[in-house]
Amino acid sequence: MYPSQPVAPEVPRHAAPQLAPGIHPGQLPRMMNMNPGGKYSAIASFVTYVKALESLDQRNFPDEYAEHTDRIKELEPFLRAHGILDVMDIKNPEVAALIGV
Repeated sequence: MYPSQPVAPEVPRHAAPQLAPGIHPGQLPRMMNMNPGGKYSAIASFVTYVKALESLDQRNFPDEYAEHTDRIKELEPFLRAHGILDVMDIKNPEVAALIGV
């Protein structure tokens, strides 16, 4: 006969997360809720896609590369509207050509 297995006390398997004072369920912590409208910053998105594009090899990942270039092109009007391209130099010549700088 086999020895019996130890039994864990009965407790909820998934306890509710502990919330900080003043935080309601479903609410993001204060530092994460910096953009309450739900819209992402065009500058942050632009930098993210450019960094990702620079780390991709166009020959090995053509679909991902094309997707990133499309996203960068879509952000160009937002960057122009806010005057970002007037004060920011694009160092990568390929990215500069994508957005017409």
